[in-house]
Amino acid sequence: MKLFLALVSALLLCSGCFVLDEIEKGQEIMAAHSPNSDSKKDAAEGSSDAPKTARERLAEYYAEQRAKAAGSKKSDDPADAVGACRIGRETQFTRRSDCKLRGGTFL
Repeated sequence: MKLFLALVSALLLCSGCFVLDEIEKGQEIMAAHSPNSDSKKDAAEGSSDAPKTARERLAEYYAEQRAKAAGSKKSDDPADAVGACRIGRETQFTRRSDCKLRGGTFL
């Protein structure tokens, strides 16, 4: 009986160590893949001094969109003028080609 209790207590201690080791390994893996990990922070710090705020990222996005729009070719055709377009029950002001593309009636 004493041998059995010693064996059970030894198994409990060993299994506890195993469980704690697995928990620590899991925490290391989670830390490596989390967005706030040190390795990702180091990479971000190398590219810029401080992380950009949402407002700065939004301003950059709109600046890129404006640059794309300015670079795109716009129609100079007078037949493709901007005017009223009835789409369903509402009236919008669009180019004639956009109105027809959306299934509306150019007024």
